[in-house]
Amino acid sequence: MFPRRYVLLCSAAYTILFTASVFAQTAPAAPSPKPSEILHGALAQVSQTLDSLNISRWKAPGEVRSAAQQNADSIQRDLNSTLPGLLTQADAAPGSVAAVFPAYRNVDALYDVLLRVSQTASITAPQNEAADLASALDKLEAARTRLADSILANSKNTETQLVNLQTAVRKAEASQSATPPKTVIVDNSPAKTSTRRKKKTTNPPNSSNTSTPSSPQ
Repeated sequence: MFPRRYVLLCSAAYTILFTASVFAQTAPAAPSPKPSEILHGALAQVSQTLDSLNISRWKAPGEVRSAAQQNADSIQRDLNSTLPGLLTQADAAPGSVAAVFPAYRNVDALYDVLLRVSQTASITAPQNEAADLASALDKLEAARTRLADSILANSKNTETQLVNLQTAVRKAEASQSATPPKTVIVDNSPAKTSTRRKKKTTNPPNSSNTSTPSSPQ
């Protein structure tokens, strides 16, 4: 009989192959859009708008203009140095929440800083600059929302695949428990040999060596 360990290994191998095939057949309904494609237009507009500002001429105290300029410079540094690397990582795996979320978190922080600049501009900046900032802020908000929706959809899809995989594993394990693998009994004991002795056969008398008695005279 096969050892129990061998039977368990065969059962585990069957379960792995079965669940792997189920998982391979469970695919996303549609490919996820790249985060850079979602954000490209909004980020370009933000950068162009900040380049066109003349914050030094805003009608505000010096410390207010200085804070607005620092915020604008901080956004530009983020757009030129930090965010591109995060977007490259996100684009490499657009369906992965772990890969995309750092880029989303960065854009979310960038939005908050741009909001402060826009609020200051609405009071102190020329009308055209304030309007440009408000438009850039709205476009960034729309792109940020779209990226958040994409992350949520990918998260739900991953959860669905995980549930399907767990269900397949349970079904495979239940199937293995209900119908255990067949075992083959192998008899390796040596064959028995017969100990019976053959009877000796007696040779019939040789007629040439026997003498017949002579008849009486």
